[in-house]
Amino acid sequence: MKEKGWGRIINLVSLQSRRAFPGGLSYGVSKGGVEQMTRAMAEAWSIDGITINALAPGFFPTELTSAVFSDETRAQRNAEQTCMGRNGELADMAGPLLFFCSNASAYVTGQTLFVDGGFTAK
Repeated sequence: MKEKGWGRIINLVSLQSRRAFPGGLSYGVSKGGVEQMTRAMAEAWSIDGITINALAPGFFPTELTSAVFSDETRAQRNAEQTCMGRNGELADMAGPLLFFCSNASAYVTGQTLFVDGGFTAK
């Protein structure tokens, strides 16, 4: 990337990068560290044309969250905590990911975009 003078790195962080969840001490600390690493990488490498940003998904159905999504009550409780009143669908990540991968974000680096239906806005 440095030789080409162009590159895109997208790290994945979490809602727990900024908010504490019960039983999430180790996970939250590690994701908070990745968020800070994103800023540090941006400071180090953006001068070479490489942008480094992070996506922070909200409540999405994944292997990690299968226990939540298999329980309709828990899944609905998560949805109700968002401004949009729903959980994420994997397709909701496509636009933000494409933005960070494209030249549309050429002057964006060291940032975290929360794709969370407004969970962190509340």
